[in-house]
Amino acid sequence: MNEKPTLTDAAGWMALPIGIMWSASFLCAMYGTKLPLLSMLGTALGIISIYMLYKQLTNYRRFFPSTGWLHVFRLSLLTCLLAGLLTDGVQYLYFAFLDQGRMLSVMSAAMQSEEYREVWKQLMPETDLKEVQEQIQSLTVRDIMLQMVIYNAFLAPVVALLAALPSRPPLTPPQGKKEKGQTPSL
Repeated sequence: MNEKPTLTDAAGWMALPIGIMWSASFLCAMYGTKLPLLSMLGTALGIISIYMLYKQLTNYRRFFPSTGWLHVFRLSLLTCLLAGLLTDGVQYLYFAFLDQGRMLSVMSAAMQSEEYREVWKQLMPETDLKEVQEQIQSLTVRDIMLQMVIYNAFLAPVVALLAALPSRPPLTPPQGKKEKGQTPSL
């Protein structure tokens, strides 16, 4: 009756709310340049999503107590990869239809500030800031999306490990000991 779902089925159901939270976090970060509270909300959503994944994994182990940690980690990793794909889809839609060059113009404006130039000269004195600005301005949606997909793929194992490490199987009483409130068998 309580049949164990396949790894992909369980990961798919777990990835949906995580992916929605990551997508909302991304959108909050993009629109948070003018509203810092929105940017902080995006950061909070990212942190809460890790806790939410941990709770999902703990509930999974409660329903299926014989599940080993390696299986839980694989489930967590697949969940993060699927949530990352959902986030990549939202990021593509944002950059293709909503952004209209806003992110690149914010980056260019930040690079024009005197503080940024001073930091750039200290960190990388041999690199010309004008060349970097031209490279940023020439980015296409495809270039940005490739970087986002790679970023999400590298972030998935880290988040999966953070969520899977503390998840523990439910505590079961040792064999031969009676549970509290249980009558002894005859």
